[in-house]
Parts: sequence; structure tokens; C-alpha cells
Amino acid sequence: MEKIITTPKQLIQQAKDFAFNAHSNHYFPCGRKYSTHLETVAELSRQALLQEPTLNEGILLSTAYLHDSVEDTAVTHEDIFNFFGHNISDAVSALTKNKQISKSSQIQHSLQRILRQPKEVGIVKIADRISNLMQTIFITDGKWTQDYKEYYRNESILVNQTLGKASPYLSQKLSNIITIYNRIE
Repeated sequence: MEKIITTPKQLIQQAKDFAFNAHSNHYFPCGRKYSTHLETVAELSRQALLQEPTLNEGILLSTAYLHDSVEDTAVTHEDIFNFFGHNISDAVSALTKNKQISKSSQIQHSLQRILRQPKEVGIVKIADRISNLMQTIFITDGKWTQDYKEYYRNESILVNQTLGKASPYLSQKLSNIITIYNRIE
């Protein structure tokens, strides 16, 4: 894919195309394409943008599409940097778990990196968490056991407490989905 970015809309389209290509062979265990998750995160981010139109649409939506590219595909931080520049690369980097540290430390480390980024990055994290919670409420498989759901819900509370000011609108949505999660045990 050739780097030709001139407007926020073109940036967003290129990020979407790049991410969909990177995740083209990525499916959920149920057989659903992973790109549906990326679309959900982007749509939730768009909703936040409607609430606060001064947000940087290009960074917000490009990051929404690219947020899992490094963590879940063969794409590297260098690939993101070379194609999208340092703002998007730094945003994606902040949203990527550092698998070199313990699982219990990963969320705190990620949240600290996100807090050093523009608020659009925090919004993407909240949108990602909402999407993940929505799609896993009723899943029971090898990963999404009741214990893991409880762990993930507690992590989600921490995400909301730490980043909720980035988008009060999405923070409320996350609180609502956490409440639903609380009822399903």
C-alpha cells in the first residue's frame, strides 16, 4: 500500500484499508471477521466525536482502525510509523500491550502510556473496551471463563476510572456495559 495521505478522510480510509488488510485472516472463534470489531471501535469513536467535534477526527478514527494491528498481526510499530507517521504510531504504541511485562502489570503500563497521549487515544481505549465487553458477555470458551470475565470487568472499571474524562459520553456507555456484566454472573 502506497503512502498518500492528504486529508483526514483519506488518512482514515488508508488506516481502515491498512488495518483490514492486516487483519484479513483474523477471525473470532465464532467465525466472525475481526474487522467487525474494528468497525465497532471506529463507530463508538465517531459517536464520541459527535459529542465533542473539536477532537482530531483523523487521529481518532485512524487509531480506532489501527489499534490492534501491532498487537494481533505481523504489523510492526515501524510499519505504522513509516506509513502513518509518529502521531498515529505513538497512539497505536500506547494502545499495544507490552508482552514483556507480567499480565497483571500490562494494563497499568498501557494506561500510563495512554495518559501521555492526546485524549483521542484514551477515547479509542474506552471504545475498544466497550466493544470487547459487548461481544464477550455471553461467550463461554477456553478464554472467557467466569473468572476471566471478572478479571476483565475489573480491568474495565480501572480503564473507565483512569480514562473516562477523555469522553464522558463513552465513559457512561462503559459504565452501563459494566453494570450488565455485573448481572451476568
